[in-house]
Amino acid sequence: MLQVVLVLILSVILVVLFKRFHLIASQGVSEQSLVKTPLSSKLQNQKKKRETLLKKKLKLEKALEKVRSLKRKGEVDKAEKVLLKLLGIFSQKAVVFYELGLLYLEQKKYKNAISALKTAIRRDSENGFYYHALGLAFLKNKDYRQAAESFDKALHFNNKIAYRWADLALALVGLERFKEAREAIKQALEIEPHNVRYRAILESVERKIA
Repeated sequence: MLQVVLVLILSVILVVLFKRFHLIASQGVSEQSLVKTPLSSKLQNQKKKRETLLKKKLKLEKALEKVRSLKRKGEVDKAEKVLLKLLGIFSQKAVVFYELGLLYLEQKKYKNAISALKTAIRRDSENGFYYHALGLAFLKNKDYRQAAESFDKALHFNNKIAYRWADLALALVGLERFKEAREAIKQALEIEPHNVRYRAILESVERKIA
């Protein structure tokens, strides 16, 4: 009889322990879920953002390639329409204003080019190509002082590009700063010593000094 009682007591104890263990285990899984769910959601959101940005980037690159293709075909009006449409979608993208500035340069709409390129620089002030294009627009518009300043800024980012020195020399000639122009075109010739155009500019500047 005693043995039966002991077995019953032991059974009850085991049942109680099992239920308690099961409850603790369930709480542990629940707590883990609470920890993992926000993290998982955050990672999913980050992934979606990356995918969205990538899609936008690819869309922009494809559109800009279309613009360049239209320009090569001489269809500048269509190219301009595409760029103006892109401005409504990518108004913060400097490259769209840069491409529009280049288009206006080719069309000899120099004031429009200057406006577009200045906007590109406001969006991205660390791009030497933008400053050089702006310098060209000023140079064509016969604003030699601002052209020289823009070319100088372009050279700040990369002074190993020969045509930047050559264009700076032309701006300095416009300002009648012939000695400085001679030094600038010499820099261009150091980079491209066999460039016939640069040699002709140097000869022209030296005649003015003499």
